[in-house]
Amino acid sequence: MSKKEAAVEEDDVESFLASLDSECEYCPPQLVQKLLESRAIGCITALLDRKVAHNQLDLRRRLANGQRPMCYAAKLGFHQGLQLFLRHRIHPRDNFLPDGSDSYSNIPKDEYGGEVIDLAFEASCEERKKKLGEEITLSQLILWLPEWISEPGNFAWWHTVKLLGGISSINIESKALEYAVNGQATQLLWLLLVVPDRVLSPTFFRAIPMFKDRLELFSLRDFLTAQLTVVTADSLSIRHHDPSQMSNKSSSLELKRSILATSLRLLEVFHRAGPQLSFLVATLEKEHLSNTPIAQQVKTVLEGAGFPLTSLDCPIISRPYHSEIKDYGSASHKEAYLELVFLIRPVHVCRSEVLGSRFSRAIGKLCHHPYLKEWSPQNSVFKLLFIFCLPDLVEKMQCMLQLQLKHRNPAKVICPTYLAELCFIYMTEGRIVEFTAALMAVQILLRLDHPLIPQMSFHIVGNKKSPPTVYEYLLHQLKKVLDEEISLTGKSEDSVTVQLVKEKQSVISSALLLTKIFERSAQHINWYLHSARYEVIQERGDLKLIVDDVASFLEDSGFLLTSQDICVNHMEWRRKQLECRRQ
Repeated sequence: MSKKEAAVEEDDVESFLASLDSECEYCPPQLVQKLLESRAIGCITALLDRKVAHNQLDLRRRLANGQRPMCYAAKLGFHQGLQLFLRHRIHPRDNFLPDGSDSYSNIPKDEYGGEVIDLAFEASCEERKKKLGEEITLSQLILWLPEWISEPGNFAWWHTVKLLGGISSINIESKALEYAVNGQATQLLWLLLVVPDRVLSPTFFRAIPMFKDRLELFSLRDFLTAQLTVVTADSLSIRHHDPSQMSNKSSSLELKRSILATSLRLLEVFHRAGPQLSFLVATLEKEHLSNTPIAQQVKTVLEGAGFPLTSLDCPIISRPYHSEIKDYGSASHKEAYLELVFLIRPVHVCRSEVLGSRFSRAIGKLCHHPYLKEWSPQNSVFKLLFIFCLPDLVEKMQCMLQLQLKHRNPAKVICPTYLAELCFIYMTEGRIVEFTAALMAVQILLRLDHPLIPQMSFHIVGNKKSPPTVYEYLLHQLKKVLDEEISLTGKSEDSVTVQLVKEKQSVISSALLLTKIFERSAQHINWYLHSARYEVIQERGDLKLIVDDVASFLEDSGFLLTSQDICVNHMEWRRKQLECRRQ
């Protein structure tokens, strides 16, 4: 055996390079074949890096050979082979020219990057089906995938997807959109773990030419919310106007809603816990990690971000539906669909379903708790928030969410459009206690800085293309009330109209303040309610400490609390607590 062949067998790059007499030495085809058969990645890369014209062209021809790159990646060792192809842009459509020059550098890598990503995820999907079966929940998937990645031999997949995600010419955004609308939760979770910045980007659609003109400033979350709006509007339209078609279309609509809601829920998890989960997975291969099981570490991260596993028990629908996104054939079709996204649905159409739902009834029952009967609109809304942070109310809210998520169709419960409609109704009807309860119960699910109430407010605010946020809508309503108050200047203070306007102003101001509180402090409060300190205080029974802690979070968020806001000694629950201590 010659020195070259021995070096190839051992993939000894230094010996292989030393065995070459000169940079222009021609490497015979037999040795090139030996390189491929021995999977000598280091020697192949070294030979290509030498930029020897004859060697490079011969090796490239054999690597491409009219085959898909991934076929050779499998032969050479998936991770190393993939790096080789990406590093040197080897593509089966390389056009090798007789003079030794080639045009491979002009071929965009995203033409086969998406295919590589799909193949990279196939192994984990098959393994997931073997271990967990077809029917799984979102919590099972989030706990299982990092554990699978950490197993010996599987971590190379992490590096592979990381490598692909770092290449700007590979359109990760198109793959993420396809996975999200088709219910491919495993693949979407992969991308969120590896390239969360690209998937969660507020300008997600800027990278997709199909949507660039109209949705450049849309995030993937915004788009899924709009999709849910369309599906919900379609479902309600059939139910209220054409019941004869309900049996034919209901299953399809429910399937779409479940798929979109699951993808949206997964995005919400990574909006809150993404950096911690990505860091955890990125450090799995290090030997000095703690002995704590990986699933337990993931569970700790989720709970620390305010996601108890019970809130992620929604089932994953593995059967994808044919998405409208794949049907864009002309500009007019795209325009028609994008207009459909911003349809206006009258308030009266949705009120009966929203207010009659199990979730709304559960909130109404929660608001009859004795603690809440002590609060009146004359009190500060901060005191109302303090009451909802007490252990009795927190426990009841968690039980309420668990019961709702065990419903036969949990997607209805976690649908942000439905939650926004419910909060919208509570706001317009001046039900501040119910509004606060809804925000406390769904603060994980509902983000108040996103346009989640387009149907109810377009005809009020009057801008179809930029639906207002909850905060913007309340500001608009407050402006209308102030205009009404100015128009009533000079009338008697005892007038029914004046009293009504003042009451509306008080209600809207309270709702506006609550919205700002949850926008700034919801994450801190939610983290605190699941912290070890809260459990210790709960066991000790010193509820005043909870009020002080929540007040400190509010002050850190920029709210100025007066002594009257923090004083809760006059409330019945506080008096009962002091009496129990004296006894």
